[in-house]
Amino acid sequence: MTDSRALATSSEGWVIEIMDAYQDAKAAIPFAEAAGKTMSEADLFHMAPLVCVKFRNLLGSEESLTNARNAAIGSYIANQEAGNRNLNDPIMAFSFCYILAHYGLGLLDDEKCQEILMFIEDNLAKIKMAIAA
Repeated sequence: MTDSRALATSSEGWVIEIMDAYQDAKAAIPFAEAAGKTMSEADLFHMAPLVCVKFRNLLGSEESLTNARNAAIGSYIANQEAGNRNLNDPIMAFSFCYILAHYGLGLLDDEKCQEILMFIEDNLAKIKMAIAA
């Protein structure tokens, strides 16, 4: 099933979408386990580019998935090695990769990515409580 969404116009809107995306990715954990793979919430950041492409209704485009994945995972590795951001937190790591996947698709510029990620960092405790509820 595809789910075409309009891009959020506010940081709050992005948080709502990220919470939906995180729950979408989290729903895959039992399927991974059924396929004999070990998967936890700490692994969900790997799924962020796929969920991004799904939510933008681009699932049929291998190029879109590659661009989203390269931007997200490449940026994740660079920032993790540099110690930037709290990428050890599963929700922050997923949010980071989800936003950077949009950058890879050309849907967000660097300035907007930074603005959204700063908002997420500033509100991470509230976001985690909302996701856990």
